[in-house]
Amino acid sequence: MLTRPARLDQVIRLADGRVLGYAEYGPVAGPSLFLFHGLPGSRLAVPEMWPEDPLAVRVIAPDRPGAGSSAFQPGRRLTNWADDVRQLADSLGIERFLVAGFSGGGPHALAVAHGLPDRVIAAGSISGAGPIDSRDALKDMNRVNRLIFTLARKAPALLRLVVAQHAYGANRHPAKVLESAARDRSLPEADREAMANPRLRELMITAAPEAFRQGVRGVVHEARICAQPWGFDPAAIKPPVCIWHGGEDTNVPVAMAQHLATRIPGSSLTIYRGEGHLIVPEHWDEILAALLSVYPQSAKVEPGSPPPG
Repeated sequence: MLTRPARLDQVIRLADGRVLGYAEYGPVAGPSLFLFHGLPGSRLAVPEMWPEDPLAVRVIAPDRPGAGSSAFQPGRRLTNWADDVRQLADSLGIERFLVAGFSGGGPHALAVAHGLPDRVIAAGSISGAGPIDSRDALKDMNRVNRLIFTLARKAPALLRLVVAQHAYGANRHPAKVLESAARDRSLPEADREAMANPRLRELMITAAPEAFRQGVRGVVHEARICAQPWGFDPAAIKPPVCIWHGGEDTNVPVAMAQHLATRIPGSSLTIYRGEGHLIVPEHWDEILAALLSVYPQSAKVEPGSPPPG
């Protein structure tokens, strides 16, 4: 039986007694990037975002409550995530850092940027979901995701059944689930080609069960969080925000990214024409370079540094 490196299975105890799990990738002494997985997802899914292991940045990838090895948090709201990340950064001795999130992790990156403006250097939303605050928000979304967020808003008990069915497949037959998704003609061709990549395919299959390690409660609750008002105004985010999105994305329609860009003053928006949801491996170096371009030398922390304050 293969054993995962210890850096992939780390935990801390939070102030309220919950356990927060996280993984680390890249050099320990590198600039710090807190990178948030999608929905469903976990710390083990984060390597799906890069073509090769990171060399220029220290990636800290936490499991959100109820996913992977992070304890479920009853009544959690999107804005609560900032304090979990603050405690994790304190435990690692990291005072200032970058944040970015993919898909469902995008709103969480923006929530941290809003909640910790003195510690977040810059934030990235990569294929990230926007607020579902109007009837038109779901208009161009694919049928499955539109169903999930509609049920999240109107019938959470039914949503639990839908997620449970997906979790069963992810736990028992992850390869078959991926193969079925890759044949879905409603997906952009770029996404189907990405899922055929042997490296990405193997990573997705390996990571899939971890999202449901504790069952479906965390995923269902987070879908409800993303379908509700965020609890903060994106216009009030102070750190710089970069947004990257595929022009043919059907998981998270590009209109969401465009809407976010208009609401966040000074944000930058990059749209990759002809590309879908899985834009990160192809553009990882570009995304990382944009985030690191604002990373000051003074923010770098040597291994073993004490927590700030």
